[in-house]
Amino acid sequence: MVGITDRVDSLDPAATYSSGAWDLYSNIYQGLLTISTGSEEPVPDAAESCGFTDNAYQVYRCTLREGLKFTSGRDVTPEDVVFSVERFHVMADRQQAEAEDDSIAEEDKFRFSGPIQLVRGVEKVRADGMDVIFELSDPDVTFPFKIAGGVGSILDREEYAEDEPTEASVGSGPYRMTEFSDYDEESDTTGQAVLEPNPDYKGALKVSDYPVTLKFYGTSEALEEAWRGGEIDVNGGKMEPEDIQRIDRNDLDIRYSETTGLSIRALVSTIDSGSPLADKELRKLAAMLIDRDAIARDVRLHTVEPAYSLIPVGVTGHGTPYYDLYSQESIDDAIDDVMASGTSLPVKITLGFAASVNEPEAELVVQQLEAEGVFDVTLVEGETPGSLPGAMGRKELDAYLIGWRPDFTDPDTYTDALLSSDSALAHGLEHEEMAELMQQTRSELERGNSGELFREIQMLAAEEAVVVPIWQDRTFVIADRSITGLQHLRDAGGQFRLWELERF
Repeated sequence: MVGITDRVDSLDPAATYSSGAWDLYSNIYQGLLTISTGSEEPVPDAAESCGFTDNAYQVYRCTLREGLKFTSGRDVTPEDVVFSVERFHVMADRQQAEAEDDSIAEEDKFRFSGPIQLVRGVEKVRADGMDVIFELSDPDVTFPFKIAGGVGSILDREEYAEDEPTEASVGSGPYRMTEFSDYDEESDTTGQAVLEPNPDYKGALKVSDYPVTLKFYGTSEALEEAWRGGEIDVNGGKMEPEDIQRIDRNDLDIRYSETTGLSIRALVSTIDSGSPLADKELRKLAAMLIDRDAIARDVRLHTVEPAYSLIPVGVTGHGTPYYDLYSQESIDDAIDDVMASGTSLPVKITLGFAASVNEPEAELVVQQLEAEGVFDVTLVEGETPGSLPGAMGRKELDAYLIGWRPDFTDPDTYTDALLSSDSALAHGLEHEEMAELMQQTRSELERGNSGELFREIQMLAAEEAVVVPIWQDRTFVIADRSITGLQHLRDAGGQFRLWELERF
C-alpha cells in the first residue's frame, strides 16, 4: 500500500495536467520513449528506436516495437500513436471553436485543460508501416523529452473518443489498473487505484513482481494517521512540515529517503483586463511583498528552499533573476508609484489555493500582501490544483498559488510550459521576445550551452511578474523497512516509479 495526497482528476492523459493524474499515467500507459532509472536522457520504450532524421531537428521518426498489446487485448499500432497525439489538437480546436460560438450557452461550452502546449509544435504526425513520423513546425531538440512523459501516453483508439475526455484506463504500461476510485471530499472517503503487473508489457522498464495499491487521502493529517496506524507501507504523499520534522531518521523499523526536489511553488496572476492585476506594477508589487524566507521558515519549517528562479537549483539556466530585480527596489517607492498612477489602495483581489497542506502558506501570503495596505485579499480554496487555472480563466480568481512539477528533465519545462501564451496556467501572457528566446533554446542541441538564454528569459519573466517563484521543494518518502527502491520512486522528469518498489 502506497499512500499519497495528490488527486486524480482524470484518467485521460489529454484531459488534465495535474501531478496526481500523471503519477498514474507513467504506470498504466506506455510512451514511445521513457526516462530510465538513473538517467536524464529519453530511451526507447514502446519504440525500438527513435531519432531526428534531419539537421534542422524538425522531423522525428520512431519505429514501434513488435508484439505490444493493450490491456484491452488489441495490438498496439502506429495508428494508435497517431490518434493519441492528434486528439490533443482535436480537443483544443473544439474548445476554441465553441468559445467563439455564441449559439452555445457558456456553461455548455467544451472545456479543455490538457497539456496541448507540449505537442502544439507537432504540425503533422503520420504512420508509415511500423514507423511514426512527427513533422514539427519549428526546430525542437526537446521533443524527445516531451513525449517521454505523460503527454506521450499511447491510447487504444477503439476505447477513447477523439474529441472529448474518456474515463478509461486502457494502456500498455508496466501495470494494468483493475480498480479505481478517487478521494471523495463530500463523504471524506479514501480513494484507491489497484495496480497489477502487466504480463504483456514489453519495453525499457522492468516488470514488477508486486501488485501495488495506491491510496488517495484527502489531507496530510489523514495520510499521517494511516502511516502511524500501519494502513500503508509507503508514505509518498505531501506530509505536513511538522510530520517531516518528527521522522526519526535512525529508526531501524523504517526506510527514509530525502532528495533535492525539482518542483517549485509559484504565484500565478492573470493579465485579463478585468482584473486589477492586469496592471504590471501591481503584479511587481505583489512579488516584492512576498517574503520567501518567512514562508520557508515559519510555514514549511525549512523543508523547502526559498526560490528566486523558475528554473531550480541543479538545472541548466538556474539563476536569481527575481532577487536581482526586486532586491534593488524599495517597497515604499513602488507603493508611491502605484498611487501616483491613480490607483486607490487597498486593491481588492481574489487569491486561490488547493490542498489543505497549502492552507497555512496561503494564509501567510495573504498577510504579506495585506501588510502594507496595498491589497485586500479574499482567499478561496479550489477543489484540486488542476481546477485553479480554469477558475482564473473564468475570472473567478485574480491569482493563485500552485506547485509545478517538471514534465521532463530539461529547463524548457519551466519556461515554455509556465510562460507561453497557451500555458496551462491560463494567465494569458503573450510576450514576443520571450517566445523568440524560448524557440532559440529549442534549437540548441548541447543543452548546457543554453543557460544564458534561459537566464535572459527569466529576467524578462521577472519584469512581467505573471509567474513568481516562491520555493523549491525537497522530496521526503518513508516506508516500512521491508520496502526497497525509495530513492528511485520519483525522478527528475516527474515519473512515479512504482515498479521500482520491492519487498524483501
